[in-house]
Amino acid sequence: MEAQVAHAASPPPHILGYTIRSRTRIWVSYIVPACLGVLVYIVQTASDLALSYQHFSQKEPGFGAGTLVLVILPPLITFLLVLTSREQRDCACSGRNRCTALALGLVKLLLFPFFVVFRFCTRLFWAIEGLFHDDDDVERMKCLAKAEQTSNIELYLFIQAYAQAAPQIILQLYHMLAQDMFRNYETSAVQALSLVFSAIDLAAVTTSYHRIESQRRVGRHYPWATPKQVDGHRCQLEQNERLCCEAARRKRQSERTITSFPESDKIMENFRSRTSLFNPGEASHELHFQGEDEVDNDALEQMETRALLHSGPRDNATDEEKIQGTRPKLKVRHEDLGDVNTIEVLDSIPETPAPPPPPKTAPPELPVLQPTEDDPPTPDLRRTMSDKDTTKSRRVTRPLSQLETFKDMLLVNAQLYIKQNVPHPPKLLLGKVSEDAADDHSILIPQTPKTPSPLTPKDVVDFYFPRPTKIVNGIQQDDFAGKTVSFFGWVAFIIMRMLALSTFCVFYPRAFFILVGVHYALMLACLVLETRCRGSWSRTLFLLLLAYIYIFVLMEFRVSFKSVRLWYGGYLVLTMAENITVSSIWFVNEEWESWWIGFIWEWIVYSGVLFVATLIVYYWILKPKEVALIVEDEALNPEASPEEQPVT
Repeated sequence: MEAQVAHAASPPPHILGYTIRSRTRIWVSYIVPACLGVLVYIVQTASDLALSYQHFSQKEPGFGAGTLVLVILPPLITFLLVLTSREQRDCACSGRNRCTALALGLVKLLLFPFFVVFRFCTRLFWAIEGLFHDDDDVERMKCLAKAEQTSNIELYLFIQAYAQAAPQIILQLYHMLAQDMFRNYETSAVQALSLVFSAIDLAAVTTSYHRIESQRRVGRHYPWATPKQVDGHRCQLEQNERLCCEAARRKRQSERTITSFPESDKIMENFRSRTSLFNPGEASHELHFQGEDEVDNDALEQMETRALLHSGPRDNATDEEKIQGTRPKLKVRHEDLGDVNTIEVLDSIPETPAPPPPPKTAPPELPVLQPTEDDPPTPDLRRTMSDKDTTKSRRVTRPLSQLETFKDMLLVNAQLYIKQNVPHPPKLLLGKVSEDAADDHSILIPQTPKTPSPLTPKDVVDFYFPRPTKIVNGIQQDDFAGKTVSFFGWVAFIIMRMLALSTFCVFYPRAFFILVGVHYALMLACLVLETRCRGSWSRTLFLLLLAYIYIFVLMEFRVSFKSVRLWYGGYLVLTMAENITVSSIWFVNEEWESWWIGFIWEWIVYSGVLFVATLIVYYWILKPKEVALIVEDEALNPEASPEEQPVT
């Protein structure tokens, strides 16, 4: 039984590391989030529409129009993104013509609150339907798959958090703080309701998406992805499971092979015994070589050589060594060489083993140019005697000298000694590849030999995959406990951030816009440095919107952080320093008569302390586990992925 490969495609089936039942997982991952989500959406949308009407009734058309525009802006942006995305258009036009798809999109734009409620109700219905089936029933899995079905309504909910909730908080806080004691308390009550649920919506969306890019790399897909993109992710996960199972099988096989190898002491004992196998008494032949050799000073020197032919090892040797041992081998006795000046040279060259052929990678031989009659004569440096001397002519035309023969004999003996006595690993450990590859820069893929290898399976140790692979790192989705603590941490951070910016805007409006502009430019510069502006123009344009989101919160969305700790640590230090600085400026320098300003200062301090506490608990206890997947290299190309091309 192979262990299941962990990934981030679905909510985790555990809480605090303890595995939970399927029924409990449905409650905490589907039913409770759907109920809270539909409640927050209904109250937030209703309070914003009521607040817009209240501003118009109080003769404040500017605030009323601004509140209404923020409500209508998210569905309009969603409609434009779906219209400009080729994948979303193809998905919307599947099974219907373009006019019908465009009409349905316009209906969703005008009646967007009803379609959002219908989306939450559909998810809730299929989650409850799954409770009526058994734990291991296939029908329950089908119900959960329908509950997780993607829709472009999820894209609207994502845009709503940052195009409606975040600016709505700034706008309504500014209006509340700018009012004096004589204010309309009905408007203030609706504003408080809108502020609370806008902060909840912003914190919930940030909790769900703040590490989505790391999760998407290991299996999770965007909730608004098309069915084609979801199928691509599913195929990638299945391929990853096959690769991981193959890697586990090869690892177990290699562990069994390694444990079956001889120990080091036995290897060294074999090595020492092989070095002492040779006995001079077992020699079979001795060859005497005599002759003349020509040296540089044209003198003739006598040379004599005796080479010993011996047989290979007989005991404690492998089959290959025994075969090699039956062949005659040359070994030069240095003590019998004597004086080099008294060496005689034979007229014939002894039958010695030929030197090894040159490698296949050697450069081709250059063509030899034949001399012509017009060319000047080439001087012969070694020819010093007359051409009429037949003896000297015979010596000059000899192909090799005896010194070169000695060199070849020494090289052959050294090679034979290394091959006979030095232990070496099995050949298949070297991972042979095809030598007939035409392109040196092509990817080397291990080839399976056509003929069966003489080695036994226990001598084979390799970790090669059939295709080029790559390790991808990511994280799982947060469990119910991690999402809860992360949610309250983001609520505290959003309260601190929004109160600090809104109060600073009331006292110093010009400095507020300067601060926001500098923060936006800094975030945009960091994104450009992180991505190097690689990718399509739509992805580069999206960085402008992402830098706007980073004014309020930070999340890893469509930009995979190379150093997550550096990004989050630097961002939190920067925002905390900004919040404390701007709050201290107006708290120390300005004078106020209402207790409301002092209450805001206390809430900024308390929210910062709560955020730091939840941050420590989350990253020390509840942080999700990291996941490493093995994926095919050609399937992991973020620049060519169809999901990365459009903005959605």
